[in-house]
Order: sequence, then C-alpha cells, then structure tokens
Amino acid sequence: MMKKPQLKLMINIIGLLGWSLVGGVLAAVTESPPQNQQPQAQLQLQQTHQQTRQQPLPSSRVRSSAYRSTPAATAHCEYKELMTKLHDRVGILATLDEDQRHRLEVIDKKIDDLVASNTGRMESLKAQQMDFQQRLDSFEHIQRLSRNTLDELKDLSRPIRQAAAQEEQDSERFPRNQSDLVLSVPERLDALASLLASTAINVRDLQQSVRKVLQNNRRNLQRHRAGQQPKPGYMEHATSCLDEYLAINGILKLQLTPQSESFYVPCDKDWTVIMSRGQDGINFERSWLEYKDGFGNLAGDFFIGLDKVHALTSSTLHELRIVLEDFQGNVAFAGYSSFAIGSEKEAYPLSLLGQFQSELQPSAGDSLSYQAGAKFSTIDNDNDNCVDCSCAQRHRGAGWFNNCATSNLMGTYFESNYANAGQTGIFWEKFQGLEYSLMKVRMLIRPITPEDGGQR
Repeated sequence: MMKKPQLKLMINIIGLLGWSLVGGVLAAVTESPPQNQQPQAQLQLQQTHQQTRQQPLPSSRVRSSAYRSTPAATAHCEYKELMTKLHDRVGILATLDEDQRHRLEVIDKKIDDLVASNTGRMESLKAQQMDFQQRLDSFEHIQRLSRNTLDELKDLSRPIRQAAAQEEQDSERFPRNQSDLVLSVPERLDALASLLASTAINVRDLQQSVRKVLQNNRRNLQRHRAGQQPKPGYMEHATSCLDEYLAINGILKLQLTPQSESFYVPCDKDWTVIMSRGQDGINFERSWLEYKDGFGNLAGDFFIGLDKVHALTSSTLHELRIVLEDFQGNVAFAGYSSFAIGSEKEAYPLSLLGQFQSELQPSAGDSLSYQAGAKFSTIDNDNDNCVDCSCAQRHRGAGWFNNCATSNLMGTYFESNYANAGQTGIFWEKFQGLEYSLMKVRMLIRPITPEDGGQR
C-alpha cells in the first residue's frame, strides 16, 4: 500500500517529466531550418499551391496534405493527448489514495472496538473472580465455625451423657419423668449435631459449585492471556450440564463450538436429560425426520433429537444413565460407563456402549447391551437386523434394534392395562419383563472429566 507522501512525490516527478517533454516538442517545432534550404522549401510550397489550384484533390487527401503541411498542429495534438493521459492517471492515483485511506480508517476503528470490547470482558472476568473468591472465603469461614461448634457441643455433651448414664443406673431412686427429662437432653444434642453435619455437607456442595465457577473463569483468563481472543460478537456458552450453575429453572443453553448453533437442554444437576417420558404421555411413534430434529416439550415429555445427541457425544466422552419407574412407584437404574452414537450418514448407530454399572442400586439390570452397534430405526426407516420384519413397526416406536430388542424405551405409552401391554409398550426386560409397560423413563448423559474418570 502506497503512503500519501510517496504518492505526492510521484505526481510531482510525472509533472516535471511532462513539462520537459512539452518544452522539447515546442522547441523542435519553432526551430528554423538552415538558410540554404529556405528558398528550396518556399519553391516547393509554391509549386504545391499551384498544383492544388489547377487540379482539385479529394477532400480526404486535401485534409491529409494540409495536416502534413502543419507540423506545429501535429505536435500540439500529441501534447494535448499526452496531457490528457497524465491527467487521467493522476486522477486514478488520487482516487486510489482516498480509497486506501478510507480502508485504513475502517480497520483502525475495528481494532479500537475489539480492544475496548476485550478490555471490558477482562475487567468483568476479574470482578467475577474476585466476587467468587470472596464467597469461597465466606463458605470456608462458615465451615470452620460449624466444625468448632460441633466439637464444642460434643465436649459439652460428654458430661451430660455421663450424668445421664449415672441417672439411668439410679433410676429406681428418682421419679421416671425426671429421668426422661434428663435423657432428652443428649437426644437434642444429637439432633443438633446432625443438623450441623448436614449444614457442613451443604457448605461443601456450595464450595464445589464455586470451584467450578472459578475454574471456568481461570480457563477464560488463560485463554485471553495466551492470545486466543474470541471473535467479535461471539460470547462463550456452556458446553454441558457440568456448568449447571448457568441454568435457569433447570434449562441450560449449550453451544458446543463457536461455529455451531446453540440449543437448550434440561439439566438434572450435572446430567443432561436427552429423553423423558411419563408426564404428558405424548406419542413416540414418529418419523425419521422428527427423531432427527427432536420433538416434545423440554419441561414435559420430549426427545432432544438424534443430531443433538450425536453432537454432544462426539464432542467429548459421555456416560449414560437410564432411570426407570413402574406404576407401583418402584425406581431402578441402569448405567453404562460410556455412550456415543454415529452420524445420520451412518443411520445414527449405537457405536459406543460401555460397561454396565452394576454398582448402581437399585439396579434395573442390563437390557441394552444386546442392541449395541445397532442402527437407529423408525416406522418409516427400517435399519434393524431383522430379515423378515420391521422392529420399529412391531414395537410401535423407534430405537436401536438388533433382531429386535430387549428394551423399548420409545414404545407406546399405556395408562391402563400396562401389565399386559405386550411388546409394544415401554419395557425393560430385566425390570418387570417384556410385557410390562413402565410409567416413567429418562435417559441422561454426562461428560467424563479427566479429573475423576467419570466416577462421581
């Protein structure tokens, strides 16, 4: 890009060269021929004049002869044409210079806006970090006070307990109501100690939440210090329900990458709920396109959508938990150490299903591993391994079917005759069998963090 002083210098040099060329042309035109050649030139001019008068020439030849007879006019035209070209080039250079200056001003303004925006964000992050640090100090102080109070109460209760034991031994010599009154004091102290212990647990939970917030802020600060500035107009969002402190009424807005679209999910603590059934009883016998995009109400019965489940499970490693409940109020759990599905191009296969977590109690048993690796099927898109049937149509729902299935979480919802629903209801073979249609079911996923390997 040419700077303005250099452009002016070039224009001056071109002007000087132009004037020098014009001066040379004028000097050549006005220079007189030698004296010994003047009579001969005049004689030729007279002869030419007489011939012209005697025999008229065509108009084009007359103009050509007249033009050749006036070298001064020729030089003047060339000079005029040269000056026109120089003027045009100077105008173009001036226009380019103005355009470049305008672009530089726009770029400078954008840089100033970006610097101001980043400065404001840094100040906001610093203020948030200071506020959270103050809250953490306050929680730690409360915890210390609670521990000290609990120790003091234990020390105070020791002689009372001893006295109560002595009173129990001598209960025959004292009225029974007084003995009961003495024994009630240790019981009250025990209740108070339990209350303080519960308070200490709640304080620890709050501390963990605050630590998560501080860790998130530290990551943002490190990213800024490393020069990884966010793009203008982009604000960072949560990527999972591990950031549940940002949720509003249990609903959290996720954005997995700066380039991806954001979407809402319901959170149950640090678990992301991808499917819920049993509140509205809505129909789950739906098309491929509906399962791809998701359907239902996030505050009631819904399925989040296969595209979103694929995006979540492909962004980081997740674990799966399934919560089942029958119509008698019995609740059971089925957990798997890892979970992921493929893309639509692959028909959303259940590509990763980890080890069954039998330590979850009460356990519902493993009724999903049989379908591991199977592709997703709906009533209008059959991708199962059954040669002579459509499992989605047989079970009146959708899901990952092998030759068919040992579970059907997306089957038909039965409000009556649920104990004999056949294999079209919501069933889990190891929990109430294939014929029983469950009242409630939820599927939840959670990222496995490197710190704890998912064992939380």
